[in-house]
Amino acid sequence: MSLRTLVHMLALALLYALMVGSFHPVDLALGAVLALGVMRLFPLAGLPPVLEAGEHWRRTLHLPRFGWALAVLVTRSCFQVLRVIFGRGDLADRAGVVDVPMGERTARGVQVSSWVMSLAPGTVLLELDWERRVMRMHALDASDPDRLLRQQDDFYQRYQRAVFP
Repeated sequence: MSLRTLVHMLALALLYALMVGSFHPVDLALGAVLALGVMRLFPLAGLPPVLEAGEHWRRTLHLPRFGWALAVLVTRSCFQVLRVIFGRGDLADRAGVVDVPMGERTARGVQVSSWVMSLAPGTVLLELDWERRVMRMHALDASDPDRLLRQQDDFYQRYQRAVFP
């Protein structure tokens, strides 16, 4: 195991410990095992792209905007799911699967878009179809698939593309 892999694994394990709110040795060990599994399942996660210095700084400057937009997206999605949970939304006829085109996204961009889809409550990535270049997504409200496609594309174009193309 290279030093770089070890550093990434420890960073992900610490992130896991922060998420569960415990730095108990068992939680740290579990975080390290999960981090290693994630790094093996998603090899791009451990390999940052080689960028020129100017491009690196440009992406870094756009990162807070991406983070803020992600926080807003997750918050809005939480409220939509809460409306459904407390009976203000009917899932019977609205839940469904939508194919989201990958478009111009790089492999890393697809990975981040998939993560964003699954992080926002109410949507989850089901499958990546590289031959058709689509991401299959399940949504609690798929009554207007065109609206979902516009939302996914808008988030990518406005916030993600500048950081993770």
